[in-house]
Amino acid sequence: MRRGEPLALDAAMEPAAKRRDDRGANVELRLIQVVVPSALAIAVPDAVASEQAAAAPLVFSTAVLMLEEFVRLRPGESVLMHSAGGGVGSAVAQVAAVVADAPRIGVVGDASRSDAAARAGWNHVVTTGAGPAAVRELLPEGVDAVLDPTGTVNLDFDLEVAAPGARVVLFGNPAGGAPPPLPPVGRLIGGNVGLFGFSISSLRNTRPTAVAAALRRSLALLAIGAVALDVTVVTGLEAVPDVHDALASRRGTGKYVARLT
Repeated sequence: MRRGEPLALDAAMEPAAKRRDDRGANVELRLIQVVVPSALAIAVPDAVASEQAAAAPLVFSTAVLMLEEFVRLRPGESVLMHSAGGGVGSAVAQVAAVVADAPRIGVVGDASRSDAAARAGWNHVVTTGAGPAAVRELLPEGVDAVLDPTGTVNLDFDLEVAAPGARVVLFGNPAGGAPPPLPPVGRLIGGNVGLFGFSISSLRNTRPTAVAAALRRSLALLAIGAVALDVTVVTGLEAVPDVHDALASRRGTGKYVARLT
């Protein structure tokens, strides 16, 4: 951990404490207590900047776990992901290029996000509205791995583009509430398609060593320049609401970290 640089950990603010300095004046101290299970504590390579290390645990660990641990992506296998223009989308595109070096199709909600997805590393970009037909035009045989952070909203899309033997990973529910029901089992069996759920926050509690290994792998890829991370550093927690507004209005790109001094 490097003094004065962003932390890749959850920090809990202690109540302000007061003491008197040697001149008798009241001095307010604000303490930050950082607690992390030892299994999740990872040394940051010297070649990785602290702001990149602070952003890597969510985006790149998620990408590595889904592609290498869940999907078990093999060389030559294709990947499709929804919401491809965001931070996780960029990480998935880059890790997929390292692991498989095969077609990568990014799906975006509207055409205004197409450039961001292309910059993120997707070599084909389609819109959700273009439908599965647009994907089948690119890959008539179907896609080997589908990563979907939209819950089950686009599951019909996913199954229509899935190749025999494909693995579909659901890792979000942005609409909140109860997700729509899953498809009949017969559709999965008949299509020879596997369906997985993924939650990195759950894995931190149940398989911390796997999460730590994924972060270690992510930092190693960053250290050798095999992947890159677009990070914007803001100063202080007071800047965080503006960042949330920018992301909610789709004006933000890449990942943001806050420097606490």
